[in-house]
Amino acid sequence: MRYTIFRTQILIRLLLIIAVGFSILYVLTETHFWLVSLWLGLLLMVLFLELIRYIERTHLEMENLVIAIRQGEFSNTYYQRPTMKGHMLSEVFNQLVGTFQRLRQEKESHHLYLQNIVEQVSVALVCVDQEGQVQLVNQAAKELLRKPVLRKLDDLQDIDQEFYQTLKYLNAGEKTMSRVIIHQQLLQLSVQATEFKMQAKYYKLLSMQDLRTELEEQEVASWQKLIRVLTHEIMNSVIPISNLTAMVNQMLIKVDEEDKLKLNDLDEDDLEDLHGSLITIEERTNGLINFVKAYKSLTQIAQPQFRTVEVQALLKRLHALLKTKLNEKNIAWKVCVDPENLHIKADFELIEQILINLVNNAMDALQTVEAPKISVYAFVNDKNQRVIQVMDNGKGMEEDLIDQIFVPFFTTKENGSGIGLSLSRQIMRLHKGNISVQSVKGEATVFTLTF
Repeated sequence: MRYTIFRTQILIRLLLIIAVGFSILYVLTETHFWLVSLWLGLLLMVLFLELIRYIERTHLEMENLVIAIRQGEFSNTYYQRPTMKGHMLSEVFNQLVGTFQRLRQEKESHHLYLQNIVEQVSVALVCVDQEGQVQLVNQAAKELLRKPVLRKLDDLQDIDQEFYQTLKYLNAGEKTMSRVIIHQQLLQLSVQATEFKMQAKYYKLLSMQDLRTELEEQEVASWQKLIRVLTHEIMNSVIPISNLTAMVNQMLIKVDEEDKLKLNDLDEDDLEDLHGSLITIEERTNGLINFVKAYKSLTQIAQPQFRTVEVQALLKRLHALLKTKLNEKNIAWKVCVDPENLHIKADFELIEQILINLVNNAMDALQTVEAPKISVYAFVNDKNQRVIQVMDNGKGMEEDLIDQIFVPFFTTKENGSGIGLSLSRQIMRLHKGNISVQSVKGEATVFTLTF
């Protein structure tokens, strides 16, 4: 309809021009009214000027519309112009003005909504551009860093140089812990960086959270668990040693006297008891020494020597090392690596040590299972992290055991040392990764290494 109105206006003006032109020709050729032809000529000029003015007005309105869109300025008072009723561009312009005003209001409302959310969250957020200029800082960050005004990342150098370097060079997707003292207060900050692109510029969003209270609670709980284990292990060795020592002492002293007996005063049964007691004391002493050595091994892990490790080659060597034991127990072995050329940055020997421990644990869990099977999967998850999983179809674990299996010296095996999984967790932390477990009682257990 709008295009029809515009065409009709143009068509009417053209028909009038043609009609006047033919009238001029008719008057000049068929009559002698020269004065009439003059007036008709003036009318023809007026019609031409009106046509040009109409088209130029349309172009001017189009130009104003384009300028308004480019400048993003759509105030009603500035662009309201008296135009012909039903004029196409005028109607389109007014509709666009209303649409853009509505979109601007929605955008501003959405911006205020997000700004309020950012201000209300308890996590400290700081967004910087590629030049290190701070584009966003919420109230939690100002309170945490004690910086009411933060214009650039370099302003954090006066807090702690090492903390500043951590924030500046933390890559997107990385997460780290940082100890920093702000206004004589020690903070344990969990710092994570994410990166996004907007209008051809890259921005880095830094999130910081003080985990001191949570870490202290976890530390106390860990110490309590460790003390219980240490107490249990030490008492298991010390009490028998103490009892047997007292018994041997009684055997070598006469009753109601303090004179020591000679060995030849003891009968054969007493000598046999004495010998057995000494052997037991030696065994328990050696057990205590081995316990201390195991504890020492947990605190003296070698630093990883990182290099590119082909996961396929790692799992082939793992199978070669354990193939004989797997065959003896008739355990099926399955490996799936996707993609086949998957690799990780790790210490080959330390990661191999973890996998050997996990597979040995899986074999122990499969002793009473029909058709036992161990499956190893390696893949890249949706967070672009490298993952290795060791799964068995064994008897699974009780829920209350899952939280305890990584505690040093905790074990459910009769002859287990209880340091394998704890050692594995420490090794994974040195690799900036983690180890986790999922288990369903009576079905399966899955240990996951995430790099």
